[in-house]
Amino acid sequence: MRNIRLNMALLAVLIVIAFGLLGVYWPKIHAPESTEPLVIPANGVAEITDLNRHLSRLITARTIQNPREIATISETEFASILKTPGPGYTDQTVWYRAAINVIDTPTTKPSRAFIELGMVYLNDIRLSILSRESKKIIWQNRVGDRVETSQGDIRGLSHISEWPVLDAGEYWLIVGVRTNSAHVLHAKLVPEPILIEKSGRDSFIKGACLGILIVAFGLYFTFGTLSRDRSVIWYAGYIFSLLLVYFGITGYAQVIFKPLWPLASDFITGSGTAFALGSSIMMWSYIIRLDQSNPILFRIMYIYSALAIAGFLTGTSNWYILYAKVFFGSQIVLLGVLFVNLIYGGYRQQHPFRTSFFVIALGIPTLGAMAHLMLLMGVLPLNGFTMNILAASSLIQLSMVAIAMAMRTHGLISQRIAALASSQRATQLASEQRTFITMLSHEFRTPLAIIQRSAEILGLHLKAEPEAVLNRLATIQSNAGQLSGLVDAFLTKETLDNATFTTSRESVAIDAFLGDLITRRHREMPGQNISLIRCDVAIVDIDRILMERAFLNLIENARKHAPGAAVWISAERSSNGYVYIRVVDEGPGIAADDLQNVLNAFYRGREATKTQGVGLGLHLTHKIIEAHDGSLSVSVGEDGGTTVLIKLPYDRDKTVLKSNEDRIGFPAGFIRHAKDGGR
Repeated sequence: MRNIRLNMALLAVLIVIAFGLLGVYWPKIHAPESTEPLVIPANGVAEITDLNRHLSRLITARTIQNPREIATISETEFASILKTPGPGYTDQTVWYRAAINVIDTPTTKPSRAFIELGMVYLNDIRLSILSRESKKIIWQNRVGDRVETSQGDIRGLSHISEWPVLDAGEYWLIVGVRTNSAHVLHAKLVPEPILIEKSGRDSFIKGACLGILIVAFGLYFTFGTLSRDRSVIWYAGYIFSLLLVYFGITGYAQVIFKPLWPLASDFITGSGTAFALGSSIMMWSYIIRLDQSNPILFRIMYIYSALAIAGFLTGTSNWYILYAKVFFGSQIVLLGVLFVNLIYGGYRQQHPFRTSFFVIALGIPTLGAMAHLMLLMGVLPLNGFTMNILAASSLIQLSMVAIAMAMRTHGLISQRIAALASSQRATQLASEQRTFITMLSHEFRTPLAIIQRSAEILGLHLKAEPEAVLNRLATIQSNAGQLSGLVDAFLTKETLDNATFTTSRESVAIDAFLGDLITRRHREMPGQNISLIRCDVAIVDIDRILMERAFLNLIENARKHAPGAAVWISAERSSNGYVYIRVVDEGPGIAADDLQNVLNAFYRGREATKTQGVGLGLHLTHKIIEAHDGSLSVSVGEDGGTTVLIKLPYDRDKTVLKSNEDRIGFPAGFIRHAKDGGR
């Protein structure tokens, strides 16, 4: 309850602040103001002149075909573009008008000047100069990212048109803008020498910023991929989206790709904006760990991000206007929710430093992004603050996140060093443990063999003793045998785990090998029902001792877990170069939950309390089969019973010779000798 009250209190404070700022600035934002005429000499301007200070905007639903109509409209219908919010996103033409007074100057040669217009993503900009007295059109031109450029047109990172030489008099500058992007217009009148210098300087600065974004994207994407940190990966995606947006709004997309595809600038800028909306939300969600603290809200953010990113498909059409109206407002709301969630989560977890850092590193840039979105939507007016807030806040973000990444990298390196030291210590302890077990196993073997042998001898000499004595001797012999088998298992595991372990292989006929093994088992354990139901001829290269241990482990497992049940073994040779050996018992089988773990060392299933053992039998068999380049799997039939399938490679040539020998009754060497003699 306390947390809910705190959350509501934070929201209330933010709402009060928002309405307070709105109440202070709304009258100023919407207050109409008359615009002073622009006075310029007839021989051209000598310095950069900001036309936005003299332009006024007309937003009207009327269809206007001719700039002359704009010249006749009353000043009261216009509003200063620096004091009022823009039209945001609309498919209508937005008109601008500025009064220009050209005054006489001493007889000097007129200098060239150019009108520089932005934003670069504006599709169609129509320029006209009319006489204020006669309303006659003196000069016209047309620029924009969708307007075809002729051979002699000036190309740059912004829309540029040469300013005409005007006689002294009073004129109207009329500008009509139509675009599927935000209606944000800034215009400057620039002398030719300054334009050349400014173009080179801007090109260098913008190119350097693009280079920084490219490097930042590469670094963060690589770091996020290696560290598997989703927040860093999404931040890299956000930087990539900024790269696309910046590539578009700086004019590079227009200069490079416009000759190939006139819509390239809109597509790149729109795609970058869509990716920025989606990636920023996901980056925020992972940074504040929304997936853990509020899974439902995280799913909402995830779905929104996917839809926002899909909006890149609308970048070249008027559907982008609807997309921007829907998603930009939603973006502002969701960023506000995430910002509040960050403060609330930091307060609840009592991490003031972490929360303060994120507020500076992400909160301030988020507020900047929200202000920029409100500018584009026509909520905030065009001024120096709203035009530069996004770039300034992004610089803060990049700097702060770079510091955070440096701290995180240092932490990861420290953790890696600690983990490496811990791993080395664990390896050393494991080696010491294996050495200790091996030593104990070897030390146990001799006395166990003496005990077992002595019990056997006593049993032979004390046949006439009472049954209780004989039972006690049998118990001693049985337990000594079990303990000896346990020692053998540990020694086998130690051998297989040794890095220098190698098998001593020899060519063995699998049918004879399995037949001999079952015969010996019948002799040693007469009561166990084991049968070899089918066995193809196949020559395998195996370590006989280890392979005997592997199959005896399987047979012993069947005896312990399915006492009295039949066990049958088969071996089928396949044309793929492998022989498939099945060991099947007709017992109750293994529980489904235990199947995925039965091959692990020391694992004992839910029925383990009913049998003796330490859980090494199947594990050792699996390791032995793998050492022979084979594989082992365990499965349970529908009616119960356990099937162990072993896959071992066989020697094709030797197998063919062995098969021929068995079929015709002559040894393989005799056949080769006969062939050599017949040449």
